[in-house]
Amino acid sequence: MKTNLTLLLLIIFIGTAAGQPNDKVASTPKLNYDWLPGFSSITEIIGAPGIRLTDEPFAKYYYGITTVAGYQFTRNIKAGAGIGVQFHNEGTLFPLFIDARYSFSAQEFVPFIAAAGGLAFNFGNLDSQSYVFINPSLGVRWVAAIRVNASFSTGLMVMSSTGGRDSFVNFKLGLEFKGK
Repeated sequence: MKTNLTLLLLIIFIGTAAGQPNDKVASTPKLNYDWLPGFSSITEIIGAPGIRLTDEPFAKYYYGITTVAGYQFTRNIKAGAGIGVQFHNEGTLFPLFIDARYSFSAQEFVPFIAAAGGLAFNFGNLDSQSYVFINPSLGVRWVAAIRVNASFSTGLMVMSSTGGRDSFVNFKLGLEFKGK
């Protein structure tokens, strides 16, 4: 009996999900603009405490700002290239990276996952204190107005160089502006 009831519920669920329309309509004009493809600029303020081994150079904490010039390909996918500056406990790094984001379908508050990766340069010592890094993160974006979004995300930043590996839990607060 339980198997038949479970099978019936599964068939109803699949039938209902398959019958949903593909062309969803946004509830406000600001969401219509948010869903359209086009150029975007994302600027984020970042802060991050180090985790585990924080007595190494550049490992205790950092804060800074980054900006990404990108393109929104679909309602859910955007990618771009970014630059920034990070002030660490032992000096300053200048990251150059790529950034990709997937936004889940939602209305005004949009959850997303992001991945960034690239190089962070220390121009005072390029040989031993420049890093390769990756930074996966989870966040939420608020569609504030037409062509303007605010976001908050948190993630794990891992930097590696010839001297070892450093890890951080980072927090990003950002603004996104979309072109016409």
